[in-house]
Parts: sequence; structure tokens; C-alpha cells
Amino acid sequence: MTSPDPSGVSRRRFGGLLLATASLGAVPRASGQASQAVSSAIPAGVLSARFGKYRLTALLDGMLSMGRDFFLSEDAQIDELLAASGIDGQAIAAPICSFLLQSADQTILIDTGMGAIDAFGPGFGHTLAGLLAVGVSPEEIDMVVITHAHPDHIGGLLTAEGQKVFSKAEIVLNETEAKFWTDEGQMAQADEAAKGMFQFASQALALYGDQVTQVAPGKEIASGLTLRAAPGHTPGHSVLRIDGGEQQLMMIADLLHNAEVHTALPETGFAFDTDPAQAAATRKAFFEELAAEKTLVAGTHLHFPGLGRILQEGSAYRYLPASL
Repeated sequence: MTSPDPSGVSRRRFGGLLLATASLGAVPRASGQASQAVSSAIPAGVLSARFGKYRLTALLDGMLSMGRDFFLSEDAQIDELLAASGIDGQAIAAPICSFLLQSADQTILIDTGMGAIDAFGPGFGHTLAGLLAVGVSPEEIDMVVITHAHPDHIGGLLTAEGQKVFSKAEIVLNETEAKFWTDEGQMAQADEAAKGMFQFASQALALYGDQVTQVAPGKEIASGLTLRAAPGHTPGHSVLRIDGGEQQLMMIADLLHNAEVHTALPETGFAFDTDPAQAAATRKAFFEELAAEKTLVAGTHLHFPGLGRILQEGSAYRYLPASL
């Protein structure tokens, strides 16, 4: 799927540039293309607050701009929703957020952002600056939880030279996700737009070797942290239930990609979904649960700092920003 905006981010462009980076060498930048990321002169977005027994820190890695056709529907209501929110349909902001959890026992990073994959300009990779801003070095990270292996979630595992960023961390992800992205047969069947993502994911996981732990969803992976399967966006896409004691939170990753569209029209598929129908069914099931419990959510592509609630509104839902 190609964005009508020639300088925008399309799936084909994303995959093609990753194919060029898959050797884990220096990461190339797109020449002759207008950057669709925030300027590197803008300091890292960081918001930190107590969350029960944890300190939760939201980290803004960067900002992408995507076109209307990333939503796999011609429903005019999508355009109406975007227009009503003052959003340019050909320049829809897509924040990339990661989250840091600190307790007395562990320091855990949930997803890594795009990191050194600066093929769209120098506006990514702010997650590391955010960590340093709150006094955490990469060597102090005990665990990195990967919700799924798309590059805006695992790119920060690597330096621009293809070395490990988190030398001492356990890398935890759903076993289904790990097997999918490291399956040579799956990669052989993928189109050119996806091959780069397969190569990058498989080589990044191989680089970390025995630091990688593949887990079955539903089990506690750390104190108060339970990985739950949320398939469709990718086969092993997962969300993370965080029990802070007196507070509960669900890190919903890519359960939605736009707060306005995907709450009002949860059945709408997205260009990067492996199985759009399954992704929509998963989204609706989780929305029903989250709305009923009024659970606080954190999301990769929610408006920074990526915290809010999913509320029932008639037969659909709406997103309400919230704070800790």
C-alpha cells in the first residue's frame, strides 16, 4: 500500500529500507525525501510518575506521519472523524512510545522504539535519550519486553553499527511472535515490502542469542507483569497487563493505531496487520474488557504520553486521555 503523499511513510518504503539495513551495518537514510519524523533538535518526550509499586515513564521515540490509505476501508466516516478532529488525512501523526517500569527489584523497558533505524530522517531514537534523562543507562535495563517484532518496536535493540544496545537485558517476547519472524518459509512467502522486516527481526533476535526468552502468553513474566496474546496485527502480537498493586494498567501496544479512528470504528483494518479481520476481532474483544473495567491503558501510537481509557459509546468506543 502506497501513501498518496510521496514524502510520507508507506509500507513498501518501510520494508524496502529495512531490507537495506538487514545486514545490521550502518543504517541508511533516505536521500531526496522530506523527513516525516520530528526534528532531532526537539528533546526527548518524557513523562514519569508513580504507578503503584512501580515508577512508570513514557518515552517518545519519534513521530511518524502516515496517509489515510493505511486504514483498509473506504468508509467515509473515517474521513469525517479525521476532519472533525482537525487531522490532515494525508499527514496523520503516529507517535512511537515506549514505556519504562522501575521497581525496587527490576528495571524493565517495554518496546524500544525505532532506535537507529533513521531511514526517514534523524527524528527517531529518542528512547535512549529519555532513559538517560531519568538516570537509566542501557546497561541497567534488566528486561526488555517486546510486544511484537515490527521495527518501530525492536529497532532500538541495535546501535547504528548493528551492535547490542542492552548488553545485560533479558529480551522477552511471545513464542509465536519469535517463531513467525524467524521462520525462513514465512519470509520466503512474504512480499518485498515485508522481507526487510523479517530479515531485521530475525537477525536482531539472533544477535541477542541466549538473552532471548520466548514465553507462552498468560504467564507472569515479572512481578505483576502478564503477557497476553492479542493476535492479528502480527501472529504473536501481545499486550501486557501490569499490576501495580492499587493500580492496574494494560499496555495495549498496536491494538489500535489511531485513537480517533480505531475506537469509533474498531473493525477497520490497518495496512501493517498480518490478518486484518483477526486484528479487528481482537481489538473489539479487548475494548469490551477494557471499557467494562475502565482500565487505564498505555499504547504505542496513542497521543503522547500514550495514557488514557477506552470507554463504551453506543455500539462503539471512544478514547479519553488520562494521567496517572
